[in-house]
Amino acid sequence: MDTFLPMLGIVLLFAALLIPGYILGKARAITDASAISFSNILMYIAMPFLVFSKLLEIDLSTVGLTEILISVFLPIVLELILLVVCRLVFNKKEARGRAATFCSIFPNCGFLGIPLAATMWPDKPEIVLYISIFNVISTFLLLTLGVYVLSGDKKAISLKKALISPIFFAIVLGIIASFLNLNGHWSYVGTYAVTLAQLTTPLAMISLGYELSKLDLLKMWINGCVYLTAFIKLIISPLVAISILVLIKYVFGMEIDFSIVSSMLVATAVSTAASAPSMAKKYDADAEYTATLTLANTLLCIVTLPLAYMLLEVGF
Repeated sequence: MDTFLPMLGIVLLFAALLIPGYILGKARAITDASAISFSNILMYIAMPFLVFSKLLEIDLSTVGLTEILISVFLPIVLELILLVVCRLVFNKKEARGRAATFCSIFPNCGFLGIPLAATMWPDKPEIVLYISIFNVISTFLLLTLGVYVLSGDKKAISLKKALISPIFFAIVLGIIASFLNLNGHWSYVGTYAVTLAQLTTPLAMISLGYELSKLDLLKMWINGCVYLTAFIKLIISPLVAISILVLIKYVFGMEIDFSIVSSMLVATAVSTAASAPSMAKKYDADAEYTATLTLANTLLCIVTLPLAYMLLEVGF
């Protein structure tokens, strides 16, 4: 309970930040074009600077190799397991089945996981590092495996696009800056990065609020696939991830820091990737249906994420 209530409070705060975007969307003061601009600012400026600013705070000598390797390989193992589960549950030949599979596998680490972790654990920047590494790998899988899931066509995959990630460059530059102690020598570097990083949470949630304004909230909850997709993404996904960590710790006898456990829980228990509707539109996988699954997933995450973390604290 010591962490459940603070996390619940922060998740509810994030949920409240949906309201301005929802209201402006209903008033048509935000358009699809402006929402795309928000996403570009988030992807290319705010989130990279959030990761960069957190890396400036880390003493890299305290970061373990085991934790880094977990951050790299866990998303690969987890998302392949989830793909197998989804192939058994959803019809891959139908557009809606492909959309549900995508929404069940790929997490919203960037727009939700990273800013949530930064707010929840401001004195543990290594958590942001672990989630950021997870996000880089997950983004690569989203742009390769995810594209194949939605399109059903291997030719639609672009490895060049998949390998270019703003978060990846932020991690590399942040590690270099941390080794050089730039924040100690030139504190204005950290101040500049933090100022831009502060855009992340409000922009991310306002954008999601706008997307929510385009849906029929009552109609959204009568679709059974909404709950099945959410069950796989919000419950099965973190349970599998934590089971892998338990296996590493208790079966193989490897010591792992609780920071990596916390980060992997957040990375896997957050809702569906925010890019799902736009990607579904691009690959003819029923964009409106995908948006319904994504936004319902996001709202249900408000309840499931704090509960998941509370159970983790009890059992780990």
